[in-house]
Amino acid sequence: MYLVPDLLEEIFLGLPLRSVVKFRTVSKQWRSILESLRFAERRRMMNAQTKTKIMAAGDRSRTQTWFKEDEEVEIVYLQCDVASRPSLSCDGLVCIPVPGWVNVFNPSTEELLRFSSGRDPPIPRYANNYVDCVFDVFPGYWRMGFGRDNVSGSYKIVRMCFNHHWEIHRCEILDVNIVRWQKLSPPPYEIGYRRKSTCVNGSIYWVEVLPDQKLLALDLHAQEWRDVGLPLEALGKSFQVANLENRLALAATYIENDHWNVKIWSAEAPEETWSVVYSIRLFPLDHPYDDPSSPLWYWTRPVAVSKKGNLFVQDSYKRLFKCYPETGEVRLIAAEICVISPFVENLVPLGRLDSKTYGLRHLDHVPLSSRIFNFFRRMELKRSSILVTTTVVTLVMFRYCSHLSRSISIYHDQSL
Repeated sequence: MYLVPDLLEEIFLGLPLRSVVKFRTVSKQWRSILESLRFAERRRMMNAQTKTKIMAAGDRSRTQTWFKEDEEVEIVYLQCDVASRPSLSCDGLVCIPVPGWVNVFNPSTEELLRFSSGRDPPIPRYANNYVDCVFDVFPGYWRMGFGRDNVSGSYKIVRMCFNHHWEIHRCEILDVNIVRWQKLSPPPYEIGYRRKSTCVNGSIYWVEVLPDQKLLALDLHAQEWRDVGLPLEALGKSFQVANLENRLALAATYIENDHWNVKIWSAEAPEETWSVVYSIRLFPLDHPYDDPSSPLWYWTRPVAVSKKGNLFVQDSYKRLFKCYPETGEVRLIAAEICVISPFVENLVPLGRLDSKTYGLRHLDHVPLSSRIFNFFRRMELKRSSILVTTTVVTLVMFRYCSHLSRSISIYHDQSL
């Protein structure tokens, strides 16, 4: 029985995510419908009316013992220890750098792309393990960025590293559809390694800019850097940037009147002007949640807003709070949880078909296909030297064979 594409699309819209992913393999027609931008956008609009979902990493059975059921939020877990490492996210995709590799994972389809990143640079002298443990520090102390180019639609990875003297050592960008690191013009300032970047409207933002507190942005399409002014009230405080409902958000955590507080600004595009959207008193200094370390080491980051307008905030000690702006109440709803980002369904194909694997199991062990690809990549890099060596070996073999043939011919003549 033949069903017109429009009717098929209406049927697919009401299916659960797992069924949608499986039905992509039924036929080319079904795959083209399920992987179209129109279908993905319609699914996104439909899911926007449901309960807020937050993506987290870790053992679900262990984490649920710390999670208080909440009618406004659902936790979606990535069942992989590697996923609990520092990561970046954009449009529901997760970028997880590990030593020697950068991984891009789509939790909706379980597609995984791996990109060789080579040997990590030496550990810088300014690294401080005692402080770094409460921040998101990537392997090799790379400054990482991940986001979507709004013009081309491609997802791109940015990485930078600085030497012991804070001089730029490498600055590169990779398009997941091209699968090749390319040089990027260096940033105008040094960028710290402890605070994660975020992507909003085609630009990646870094907030830890040295020696002064600045906000630095990179346009992923034009590959141009620009300064973004900070609210004066945020200066001198511990702050983080985040994508909150597709808007740039800045969260400053500080002590005032013997309480921990967080103030959150939102930037209006395209002028990037700031306005306060949340001002929350978290808890008193003598509260069990209190952190005894330096105020600049404790941070909070907004995660999501529920349909009722309540705010979910994570902190540097793997806790998730629910804040009620109307009443000022703050409630701890999860502890020992590695929050990644809001969960957004993304059905658009990721990268080339020949370069992807499926599932997070490959994060711990490099698959054979990746090792073979890396082998041939090294072969390609050494192609010039291999060609020279091959030419020399060929000439030697030709000379040896000619000499052997001549010797046999002489021997044959003497025998006659």
